[in-house]
Amino acid sequence: MAFTSALADRLPATRHRDFRALWGGSACSSISLWTLLLGNAYIVYKLSDSSFWVGVSTFASMSPYLLAPIGGTIADRVQRRTLVKVTRLGAFLTTSILFTLAVTDVLTVWMVVTVALAQGIVRAVEIPSDQALLANVVPSTDLGNAVALTSMTQHGSRAVGPLLSAPLLSTVGVSGAYALAAVFALLSFTFVRRVRTESRGDVVALRQVIANLGEGLNYVRHNGPVASVFVLVVAHCALTMSFDAMLPGFARHELHQASTGFTIMTMGVGIGALVGTSLLAVYPGGQRGRLLLATAIASVVSPMLMAASRHVAVAAFSATLMGVSQAMFMAVTAVLLQQVIPDGIRGRVMSFYLMSAGGIMAFANLGFGTLADWTGAPALFFLPGLSFVAIVLATSFAPHLRRLYRTGHIPGETLPAAAPAGGR
Repeated sequence: MAFTSALADRLPATRHRDFRALWGGSACSSISLWTLLLGNAYIVYKLSDSSFWVGVSTFASMSPYLLAPIGGTIADRVQRRTLVKVTRLGAFLTTSILFTLAVTDVLTVWMVVTVALAQGIVRAVEIPSDQALLANVVPSTDLGNAVALTSMTQHGSRAVGPLLSAPLLSTVGVSGAYALAAVFALLSFTFVRRVRTESRGDVVALRQVIANLGEGLNYVRHNGPVASVFVLVVAHCALTMSFDAMLPGFARHELHQASTGFTIMTMGVGIGALVGTSLLAVYPGGQRGRLLLATAIASVVSPMLMAASRHVAVAAFSATLMGVSQAMFMAVTAVLLQQVIPDGIRGRVMSFYLMSAGGIMAFANLGFGTLADWTGAPALFFLPGLSFVAIVLATSFAPHLRRLYRTGHIPGETLPAAAPAGGR
């Protein structure tokens, strides 16, 4: 009892029943997603022997995130709890379709891509709905803790999903991974059914959403320090975080361990992301500028090390370092932006931030997947890193970025810190 009380004191969001249900559902949904993405990449590469088609399936899964603002608009027009339930039920049904197709041995690449696109659209509605509902199930005083816990589980699921599905891919095959993903999708639906809070935000017209995004874009364009950070974020996502499509081919041709190598690398990235975000929680705020520079360098070193990897252990280490550096870089930039952006426009700017990061990763995965079939994966791990180095060095000559690296603050009025945005 004393332990439970002490835990609640440290994690105040867990005192609220509806948060616990929403949190548990979010964790299960994320585990299902990463298990599904792993299974999709594995089976698409097995069926096509092409990184291009892995890139297409990844693009299909990620590109609908560009529709997230529209999903947010829908979340403001209906009961959020109901919408989350519907989307999670949709995720379960589409995953069950993949399982059925795999078990009956009629699964094709085009079937995977089509279902991946449908699941991406469902996810584009679920994510903003889930985030909006989160603010309704806890008081404002506990919202920061709720966001932090949700972010941590999202990163942790990137490790848990592959860890659980690895033995299934190696023994049962992709049908086992799809079955596991369906189970967790069903659990996520079951959890959200326990949420009692009903909520609906202010109804916002679609044209207003587009106008709001335009205002966010104009703010970035006319604010040099913020624009420079955006350039770094977009370059980082495009050149150091978009290697998903290449991992199956790299595991097969360079490590000579198709399923095991692929799974271990994916799990390594997830473990690294979890470690990175945990370290950030205790890192001194005044040192964030130096941390940003250090993680930018590590984001370059880790894929270069991956390019030279010919053993699973080295690849696993490289992948873990990638996860640490990527998660910390993205979290630091999110915190820095949230601290300086005026409150009245913060949501719009951060929405543009998330759209930019997710959109560029979708297109970059498609491009790298296409090129990998021609050049091989090692070259594409190495050359984008060099490009990112050039961008970091070029932008470091800007006075405001030099100041950022030195002081840990974007020039401007620093506001009270908001909770960092979570996950890829």
